Formats: sequence, C-alpha cells, structure tokens
Amino acid sequence: MMLLRAALCLLLSLFCSLLSAAPLRFLVDTSVTLPYAKFEDGELKAGLSYQLGLDLAKRLDREAVFVPVARKRIAAVLESGQADLICGYATAWLPGPFEWSQALVQHVELLITRADARAPHRVADLAGQTVGSIAGFRYPSLERQLGAQFIRDDGPDAEALMRRLAAKRISHAIVSLSYLNYQREVRGFTLALHAPLELERTDLRCALSPKADLSLRQLDEALGQMQKDGALHLQH
Repeated sequence: MMLLRAALCLLLSLFCSLLSAAPLRFLVDTSVTLPYAKFEDGELKAGLSYQLGLDLAKRLDREAVFVPVARKRIAAVLESGQADLICGYATAWLPGPFEWSQALVQHVELLITRADARAPHRVADLAGQTVGSIAGFRYPSLERQLGAQFIRDDGPDAEALMRRLAAKRISHAIVSLSYLNYQREVRGFTLALHAPLELERTDLRCALSPKADLSLRQLDEALGQMQKDGALHLQH
C-alpha cells in the first residue's frame, strides 16, 4: 500500500510538472511588420512582439510559442483557446470575452500626408477623402468622428501604405508614431510629409483567452516585474 501511494504521488508530481511546463501560446497579427514583427516562411523570427513574448514566457517559467493569425481571425482563435494571449492590443480593437492586463505602453496613432497634398488641420477635414488604412484594422477615433464620411483605402500592412504614399497613389495614411520613426531612422524613409496629425492615444495591453492556462494575476505580476526591471521597452 505504501509503495502504491508513493507511485501515485510520483505520477501526480510528474503530471503537475508537465502542466507547469506547457508552452505559452502568443497570437501574432500577420499584418504587423517591423519594428513589431518579422516573419520568415510564416514564422515569427524577430521584432518587439517576439522579444516581449520570449521575455514574458521566461518570467513565467514557460516556453514561448508564437501563433501567426490573420487579423480578422484573432478574436475567434483567442476565444476558442487555440492560443493563450495576444499582447500590444487595445480593448477597443478586440471585442470579446477576454481579460485585459495592465497597460504596457501607449500607442500614438497619426495621420500622415504627402507634402504636395493639402494638409488636414483637424479630423473633420478628412471627411469624404480617401485615407490609406490597414485591412481588418479598426480606427475608433475616425469611425466615431467621421462616420460614413470615413473613406478607407485598405492595404495589407503599413509597409504597403508607405509604398503607396511614395508612388502618389494615396495622399493620406494612418500609421503609429513608432512605425513612422522606425521608417525614418532605420529604413531611410525620406518622402516629404506635412507635420503629422495626431488622431488618438491608446493604452496597449495583453488580452487573455478565457481558456488560457494562466491567470490574469500571474500575467500582471510578470508584466509588473518587467516594468520594474525596465524590460518593457516597447515604443508605439
């Protein structure tokens, strides 16, 4: 009887160890480009999202696994439990039964306009004008202020918008402050632009699947420690 109990305890211990070692599955939006994500053969290989996932998983004694998903499928995949969380998102962008972590960084959304086009001085000036946007992405500020007068011209990602601006196919595009800085400082983007029009500032967080093998408390504790240590150096 004693041997049986010992064997059961050993099996239980091994089972718990396997559970604790389960990988932490991060959803990654496939429409995102550097500095946030770099994909090779469909797999995430670099970028801010990649580094955040590795650092966060390490804090939780888990292995990071990245699950690339098209933007329109993110909510369904997360809700069904096919992944545990997605980070770098705002609550307004992703409705659903998700728990949200503490704020990571602030996202600054800009409207940029070619220098040879007329610059809008306020959002109302964009009514009825075509604006370069990313397919599947929501722009709550413009939707709220312009309604049906918000005329989207969707591209697959931000890099496509920059190419279309340079080719004079569009006059305006929506990008983040960090993406614009990255293009100018790292990629050598030199197209003359008007001073950007700031559209909105939004806190970005991690959304946790209702079926995740991770509690919101555990997630927030790990993120809080990363902030304390200066490991959360994302720029948006």
